[in-house]
Amino acid sequence: MKFNKLFILLIFIGISGCGGGGGSGGGSGTANASAPSNASAPAATPAPSSAKLEPTWTLDAADPADLNLNASDVDAILSHIFTDQAVQSAVLVRNGWIIGERFSTGVDIDTLGTSWSVAKSFYAALIGIAIEEGWISSLNQPASEFLSEWVDSDKEAVTIQDILEMRAGYGANNGIYDETDQTKFAIDFPKTRVEGTTFEYSNPTSQLIEPIILRATGLDAQAYLTEKILSPIGIDPNLVGMWLDRSGTNPLTYMGLDMTPLDMARFGLLYARNGEWDGNQIVPGSYVQASLSAQTDFYGLHWWVLNSAFFGAEPPITISAAMGLDGQMIYVWPSEDLVLVVQTQYEHSANQGYVLSNANFPNTCTARNACPGQPGAEVATYDQFALMRLLAELVN
Repeated sequence: MKFNKLFILLIFIGISGCGGGGGSGGGSGTANASAPSNASAPAATPAPSSAKLEPTWTLDAADPADLNLNASDVDAILSHIFTDQAVQSAVLVRNGWIIGERFSTGVDIDTLGTSWSVAKSFYAALIGIAIEEGWISSLNQPASEFLSEWVDSDKEAVTIQDILEMRAGYGANNGIYDETDQTKFAIDFPKTRVEGTTFEYSNPTSQLIEPIILRATGLDAQAYLTEKILSPIGIDPNLVGMWLDRSGTNPLTYMGLDMTPLDMARFGLLYARNGEWDGNQIVPGSYVQASLSAQTDFYGLHWWVLNSAFFGAEPPITISAAMGLDGQMIYVWPSEDLVLVVQTQYEHSANQGYVLSNANFPNTCTARNACPGQPGAEVATYDQFALMRLLAELVN
């Protein structure tokens, strides 16, 4: 199926080694969605209650019936996700209420997972904020106005928008993961095609956000992320692992945010609600809309658009997603005020710190059985097209 070929594009980080693990699918839940992943659905579907909770920013737990939803539909979504035996957590949010959650053994909503390339969507949001604050003039500004290394080169005309759309002219290359100074690697990476033309998913392209933010605002990308997004939406930065490259100097902007599923849901809710958080406009609304809309066939501004071009068939709904290696996901459906977070079983001790090395990295590949040298087949993920159908049934 075409989706499978496209999904291979998502194998964002070509890591040379993996280790560590996680538990098996199952766990506890909320609002009649707490059965283990192999449990059968309830025999009867309860009629929706007449109660109606108002939208909130709290991400407190609520019974689906209090939002006129069927608990059995919530359970079906979580059970479908947990057909993937590598999943660690799934959290479903509607109108700012957690209506369903499920976790692998020994995990809860306060357990860290990792982002891999989901971090691209976080750091891309900073570009919209920097434009709003006047540090960057517009999406059409040439990146060479910040990346002086590109002046008088074949990259001089590449714009900020080209970078965010993965059309900077860089080819796909995952060798950046093994480099020491990954920002220098990204800046020096060879251009292989004309900018603004062909979409090509590229980690070096996303790492360009790091020097652009630093040189535009005077703050490194992690400090700017903390000040402008994490703290304003209630994420404690002390509880977030923000990874640096192997030099221990450069923030990674193509990967590398370890956080709880609840905090990932906060970011998803921010985008589902047009960049607003509790009365404050955090990310410009027009920038959010452009980010979640297909600028190429199925890619916005560092967000994927799960449309017919993505799947190769017309899906029952079209939503957007931040996606990461081994199955990290934040799905957002703005018109339904719905967010779904999925994280893969992960192992890393915060005591190891967050400087990338062969021995220190956010390990999800063991649970996915995708580490180099692991015998046997990779653990299959759930069918995303079928998930779209289940989400449509939830709201209909």
